[in-house]
Amino acid sequence: MIREQSKWSGTYDIYINGKLHETLHNTIMNYALDELVKSLQGITPNLQVKYLALGTANTAITNTDTLLGNEIFRTPISLQTKTSTGEVTTDFVVLKAEAVATIEEIGIFVGTSANASLNTGTLISRILWHHIKTDTEEINFKRIDRMVRG
Repeated sequence: MIREQSKWSGTYDIYINGKLHETLHNTIMNYALDELVKSLQGITPNLQVKYLALGTANTAITNTDTLLGNEIFRTPISLQTKTSTGEVTTDFVVLKAEAVATIEEIGIFVGTSANASLNTGTLISRILWHHIKTDTEEINFKRIDRMVRG
């Protein structure tokens, strides 16, 4: 008997002023998993990545989260590249004058309803990240999504 499992993992490489600050793993929300299953049913999933959002809430993450706890800022994709079999890398940039605040959470929003307005689209990933952002920092969030055989 052949057994094969698959896994979706998401990581964030966070660069501050061009230097790698840290790498974090995220939680994939239930909605995202259900959208992937739709493709097996012949239904087109609504998972196009559109925005990275930052928030100030540090409430515990649950698999059923649909929004950030308190979204304060979002930025669109600056670059997206298929980097390997089953892998895509998406870059987002927060400029020096943007999102100057105490950041506690990061989320990725997808779908046709996602736009530049806060709390739009569907949350597929959320992580907690404590960082006091100043107006001297440009932050690049490099999100790597991998679909791998388990």
